[in-house]
Amino acid sequence: MFNLFKNNLSQISEMLFLKLLLTGINRTNSISKTLDTIGLKMLMSVVNGLERMIDKEALNKTGITEHEVIYKDDLLSILHYSPLKEKMIKIGDKTLVVKDRTYRVPLVFIPPLLAPGFAFDLYPERSLARFFLAKGFDVYLVDFGEPDKSHSHLSFEDYILRWMAAAMATIRRDSGSEELSLYGYCMGGLFSLLYTSAHEDDKIKNIVTIASPIDMHQMGAAGKVLSVVGLPAHKIARRLNISLKDIDPKYLHLPGFLGTIGFNLTNPAGVIKSQLDLLLNLWDRDYVVAHESLSHWINNLLDYPGNTLQDIIVQMGLANKLAREGSMNIGSKEAKLKSINCSMLSFAGKTDQIVPIVSAQKILDVVSSQDKKFSVVPGGHVGVIIGNQAPEHLWETSSGWLAERSN
Repeated sequence: MFNLFKNNLSQISEMLFLKLLLTGINRTNSISKTLDTIGLKMLMSVVNGLERMIDKEALNKTGITEHEVIYKDDLLSILHYSPLKEKMIKIGDKTLVVKDRTYRVPLVFIPPLLAPGFAFDLYPERSLARFFLAKGFDVYLVDFGEPDKSHSHLSFEDYILRWMAAAMATIRRDSGSEELSLYGYCMGGLFSLLYTSAHEDDKIKNIVTIASPIDMHQMGAAGKVLSVVGLPAHKIARRLNISLKDIDPKYLHLPGFLGTIGFNLTNPAGVIKSQLDLLLNLWDRDYVVAHESLSHWINNLLDYPGNTLQDIIVQMGLANKLAREGSMNIGSKEAKLKSINCSMLSFAGKTDQIVPIVSAQKILDVVSSQDKKFSVVPGGHVGVIIGNQAPEHLWETSSGWLAERSN
């Protein structure tokens, strides 16, 4: 009996909602007035609250846009999103007319290691994948999977030299286009830059980076600490002939739950406000779906492989090589960002406390691109890409910019 109730709770909620709507229609009051009644909101709050308790997963709509997995290699998967079947879709508060595939150059999403690939497909009304499909782009996703402690050995060589190279080759073969546009969020933006420079890939036509740190010493309090200890740590390491790279990567492997805790600690007031807002809007099923989908992302951040974290701390953090030298070593290769000449669009969030504007803006100094632009848009580190204002600002701006450069 319990399982039957659990499996049909969503249908019960929808039927109850429809019945209440029909009741309201038959009354002299308008539908909107009926929806505003305290009694209805309380009833829907109870129904949605029960569903959260009994079958929370039913409210999670992440990663549901139709796609095909065209390549797999250990953790790595390459997704190709299917054309939308709808004629019109809702994104945020707007309705978009779905275009047929318009642009010749495919668009490739590159997520950060800490966030799951579905960050680009959060839920239907807040899905970057659906947005760009509707705009006429051919859309792919490089999904780096969910590492655990057994993957602590994974390094930048694995991600940049092996997997990014395999991904670009696969997408080119599948799409028939040599030219590609890369669209990277946070560390995904750095991966886009490091891949393009390390492989000297002159067929990367456009790169869009979002909240991607270049100057690590400008990353708030943590950046200041790195800038203070960087030089002394280097001198001590040389004198004692020791290095952080000598530590077994398994001892530096960062579990995802620690990433979640660290992220929430950057904005504790925001976490509390989020829960209060949920309580006040529990009657609104669309709001609850949006909240649960976002929470599924934030509360399920991924592990960071120890070997990769070593490189980030030593080369990007302590030495701040990307900002100071515009390069870093990846295995036997040196990724020189000055070798990048493609069109470049970079974004920073106005209230981003993790990657402040000054940290991201440094990208303009380290690439050789003549066609380059830096833009500050509303939002913090997450809000910049999937917040309420993201579709109107970041999404529309980047799609318009790419449209001019994708044929």
